[in-house]
Amino acid sequence: MSEKTVLFTDLRHIRCGDLEWFSPEGELLPVVRPPLPQTESHAALGFQPRGIRLAAQPATKTGPLEQPPPGRVIYEGGMYRSWNVVWEVPPGADARDFYYTVPSSVTVRYAESDDGFDWRIVADSPLENPGLVGYDGPTFLVDPHGPAEERYKMVFCARPPESERAALWAAYQELHPRYHEPRMTEYNLQCLYAAVSPDGLDWKMLSEPLMVHQSDTDTTVYWDEWLERYVLYTRMYWQERRWIGRAESGNFREWGGIEPMVWPELSWPPTTDIYLNARSVYPGAPQYHLMFPMLYDRFTQASEVRMYSSSDGIVWFQVPGGPVISPGAIGAWDSEFIAAGRDLVPFGSDRIAVPYHGTPFPHKYPRWDNVLESHRVGWVWWQKGRLSAVVADEEGEFFTFATVPAGRSLRLNARTRGGGEVRVGVIRSGRAEGGFHLRDLYSQREEVAGRSVSDCAAFTGDSLSAPVYWGGNSDIGSADGEPVTLHFKLRSAELFGFEWV
Repeated sequence: MSEKTVLFTDLRHIRCGDLEWFSPEGELLPVVRPPLPQTESHAALGFQPRGIRLAAQPATKTGPLEQPPPGRVIYEGGMYRSWNVVWEVPPGADARDFYYTVPSSVTVRYAESDDGFDWRIVADSPLENPGLVGYDGPTFLVDPHGPAEERYKMVFCARPPESERAALWAAYQELHPRYHEPRMTEYNLQCLYAAVSPDGLDWKMLSEPLMVHQSDTDTTVYWDEWLERYVLYTRMYWQERRWIGRAESGNFREWGGIEPMVWPELSWPPTTDIYLNARSVYPGAPQYHLMFPMLYDRFTQASEVRMYSSSDGIVWFQVPGGPVISPGAIGAWDSEFIAAGRDLVPFGSDRIAVPYHGTPFPHKYPRWDNVLESHRVGWVWWQKGRLSAVVADEEGEFFTFATVPAGRSLRLNARTRGGGEVRVGVIRSGRAEGGFHLRDLYSQREEVAGRSVSDCAAFTGDSLSAPVYWGGNSDIGSADGEPVTLHFKLRSAELFGFEWV
C-alpha cells in the first residue's frame, strides 16, 4: 500500500542502484551471455545515490514540568493520558525494603491533561495484590485487538509469592538456556505480570505471570497490526551489560522466549549499556518503528539518548548523527542521568514529543531522599516529521523505489541553506512497491514529460509542507495508478520527508 506520508528515518525509501555496462555503440550489455565478440565496455550510473547522508536531528527540551504526569503518557481521543502504579509498605516497615516487603496496598493512578503540562489526578484504583513484592517497571498500553473488557493493559515486573517459586523455577528450567536471564536464580526469581481493564480505571490482575523474566526498568508491549501478533521489548542482562530483547505471541497470556534484538556495538566503549528501549511509532504512521534508547556510560554513570529505526520492529538500525538528547549543562536539573519516555505524541499543531526524565546526580549515586527527589520530568520535541533528514552538505541526489502515488501532487518537508535548493523529478517505472526489473534501470528510464528535475521549480528556505511545481503546475503528470520513481536533487539542503496530496 502506498504511503501518504514518507519519512526518512532510515534508508527504506532510497534505492541503492548499481552500475550498468554499455558497448561503444551505446547498447546495454547484460551480465549473462553478453553478445560476441567481446568489446570494450564503459559504465554508467544506475539509480545510485550520491552526495547524501542520513542524520538524526537533536530534540528541543521543555521543562522541567511543575505538574508532571504520574507515569507513561499515551495520547488517545485528543487527550494526554497517564498511568502509574503506587504502592505502600505496611506500617513500621522501611520503605527502602519494598523489594522484599509485601505492600499493604497497590493502586493504579490515572491522570489526564489537555495540553501535556497541567495534569489532574482522575482516579486512584485499588489493585488486588496476590502476595507479589518488588513492583517495578510498570508499562501501559491500549490494545486494539483484545476483548473490550481488556482494552487497557498493564505489564510490570515483581517477585512471586514464596509458595509459587518452586513450581515457576522448575518450569523455567525446561526452557533452553538461550532464553535464561543470567541474573535469575531460584532465590532471585522475578516474573512479568499483567493486569487488564475495560476503561483504564477498574483493573483486574491476571492470575498467572506472563513469563519468568527480570525486567526491572523498561518493558514495552503492543499489538502489531502488520505481524498480527503481540510484541514485547524488554531488558536483557548479558555479559553484565544491558541489552534489548524481543518476544512475540498470538496470545497475550502465552509468550515465547526472549531473543536479543539490539545490543552494544563492538565499536563502543566496553562500559556502555543500552539501558532502555523507549519504543515508539510515528503518530499516525505505525510503519515507522522508532526507539529512543538511553545509552548508559558506566565510566561516568551518565547517559544520553540515541534514535533507532526499523521497518518491521524486528531489525533495527541506529540513525547516524549522534545523540538526539544530551545531558544539560553542569548543574542543570538534567546534567547527569537522562532518559526518554515511550510514545511520540502530537504536541501542538506542528510538533511531536516524548516525555523526558533527568537528574543532576549520577545514576548510582547514593540515593538519599534529596537525590530521589531531584528527579524531574519534561518534554523533548521535534517539528513535525523532522526526526531525521537526508542531508546534502554540497550536491547530492537519490531515487526512491517505485510506488503508485497516493496523490496527484507533492509537499516537501525540507530546509536549505541560503545558497541551497531541492528539486524533484518524476520517472515512469515498470514495477511498483520496490520490485526490480531490467526496464527499471537508469538506462531504460522514461521521465514524465515536463516533470524532470530540470523542469522543477527549486525549493529554497524552510517549510514543513512546501508544494512542488513544474512550470507552474503541481500535478505529477503520470497516469492514475501508474508506478513512478521520484528523483531528488539536493544542494546544501536537508530533506526530512514528503507527502502525497
